[in-house]
Amino acid sequence: MTNTLRLLIGACLISSVLAFHYIKPLFAHNTSEASSLKFNVSYESNSVNAPLVRVKDYHFVEQGSFFIEQEGELNYTMSPLLHSHADISITGLIARVKLTQYFSNQSEHLVNGTYVFPLPENAAVDHLTMKIGEREIIGKILAKNQAKAVFDNAKKQGNKASLLVQNRPNIFTNSVANIGPKDHIEVTIEYQQSVRFNEGTFSLRFPNTITPRYFPKHSNENTPSEIGVQGWAASQKISANHSANHNVTMNITLSPGFEIGEISSDIHPIIKTKKDNSTYTISLKNKTTTNDDFVLNWMAKAGSSPTAAHFSQRTEQGQYGAIMLMPPSDEDIDSHLSKEVIYVIDTSGSMEGPSMTQAKQALSFAVNQLSPSDIFNIIQFDSKSETMWTQSQQASAQTKRQATQYISRLRADGGTEILPAMKLALENQYETENRIRQVIFITDGAIGNETELFSYIKNNLSDSRLFTIGIGSAPNSYFMTEAALLGKGTYTYIGSTMQVREKMQALLTKLSQPVLANISIDVPSGVEFYPTNLPDLYKGEPIMLSYFSTTPMDKITVRGNRQNSPWKQALSLQKSAEQTGLNVLWARRKIAQLERDKKAGKNSEEINSEIQRVALANHVVSSMTSLVAVDTQVSNSAQKNKQGTLPQTATPAALQLTISLLFLLVGCGTLTLKRRGELCPT
Repeated sequence: MTNTLRLLIGACLISSVLAFHYIKPLFAHNTSEASSLKFNVSYESNSVNAPLVRVKDYHFVEQGSFFIEQEGELNYTMSPLLHSHADISITGLIARVKLTQYFSNQSEHLVNGTYVFPLPENAAVDHLTMKIGEREIIGKILAKNQAKAVFDNAKKQGNKASLLVQNRPNIFTNSVANIGPKDHIEVTIEYQQSVRFNEGTFSLRFPNTITPRYFPKHSNENTPSEIGVQGWAASQKISANHSANHNVTMNITLSPGFEIGEISSDIHPIIKTKKDNSTYTISLKNKTTTNDDFVLNWMAKAGSSPTAAHFSQRTEQGQYGAIMLMPPSDEDIDSHLSKEVIYVIDTSGSMEGPSMTQAKQALSFAVNQLSPSDIFNIIQFDSKSETMWTQSQQASAQTKRQATQYISRLRADGGTEILPAMKLALENQYETENRIRQVIFITDGAIGNETELFSYIKNNLSDSRLFTIGIGSAPNSYFMTEAALLGKGTYTYIGSTMQVREKMQALLTKLSQPVLANISIDVPSGVEFYPTNLPDLYKGEPIMLSYFSTTPMDKITVRGNRQNSPWKQALSLQKSAEQTGLNVLWARRKIAQLERDKKAGKNSEEINSEIQRVALANHVVSSMTSLVAVDTQVSNSAQKNKQGTLPQTATPAALQLTISLLFLLVGCGTLTLKRRGELCPT
């Protein structure tokens, strides 16, 4: 045997070994199909039996979901393996939440991924912990660009790392790098939020679902960068059914500081365990998937309602506080004020199903509760907007009957073009003596052009008041809350068809009893309080103010219009209840106001700098800051890749390289042997 032939045989043997090393795991599940060899190179080949969904963009997810990056490809695979657990502690007006996300890599490969999940729109995220085995890595709050650079460098070097980013005020992403084969990683984030109080009921919402955002074609706002198109991008809309294995568990400690009379949940069955008269522990009764937002309600025991309207926290910097501004006594309220009511109902495609049923029920109920002295009109919108009548009509039995028939024919279809509908509702406002004008917007708020809408509402509200009603399992609560705040109205959430009558009745009763309008607050110099744009006060619903003062405050003066007459009252702050976390709450509300100022056209560069300063000083995530955690220990799999081992990724690059090398060597050897005449003819 010649040296050339020996070289050829040796090269073939080496190539065969390399090929077998890379090919074997890729077709291990297909060995029975000898006549049709198939290569499975996906990350999910070793995962549980669950639907596998590949997407170009993860922004259209409908629930918290984990996406695996596909190396060398411009898409992601949604992992079916994910679990979340929440520990919630409610004390006074503050809820502290620890949300733990469990990431499991069932493959034999090193993977990177991104977890997209919702949080309350008023959440102040301030801590991040990553646990790998017995090691815990504590996250640091950094300027957004700096945090991204730290994460990218750790990812490149093979270190496990986690980066928590605020995409929108109620949508966050947590990127996790270098999850090793068979690795399990726990990432815990902590945040706090204020509880809501209305008509004697306290409530807290824990979001489980996300409404995919619609970006109108005319909008100048940024759409998700990976898509780069506008509209629904329906092929990318990711249903909650694709993550059936994503379960959520939670443990809640409720200690509001007063005797509790009643505890309930809007949708989810719960287990309540009494510790003492003012403390309960609560958990979910059943194994729960992320199909609906969780809402917990509690009321004070009769005769033990909270009297403290002032909460304070003293720090080295000064005093932080929260003031619950209650409506004045309603003994003399005229509950028969004439109104012009404009009902706006969303009939877009995102409302199809139970949401549309709820919306139609709510609207029909509202129309039939109108007084004969009221006038009203209905606007429906999807890709187009239209009014039922060219101008508002008297609420007679006949017009109510016509409206009910009109409502029954409404169907959900098309895009969510809110701006034209908002223009129809707010333009051409006519001054009418002793008649208040209310716009009631019924929608899931599934839009991405919030900034454009906020600007329009601010500039065109005039004498109208805007009230939003969130419909469905996951309304865009950020849009709903901000729009109502700008419109000096309120936001109502209706989570199921069983709640329509009860919540609409409460809302309509409230709307007929405005207590205080055009509110302003007099405070000493050097005091910052938020929000600065105060809504009207209605029966049973207070306003929550957050403030910071370098010195303790002893009183504030509230001014406004009551029954069309000037009104003012001094409120003493001498007595207060101690409450921790008010500094974080104040920082979150200041940042929210700064974001509003930026959207209103103020200097973006200066505002971004101030947002970053406030967020860093109070250790919270914002549009200008992120949390990053990095493990200094390089994973074994990543180390092998750095030493020259070909990475096993979701692409067949290694296989293609090996096969190419094999054919190259065989071709070169064949050509050489032919030239020397050492190859037998066929």
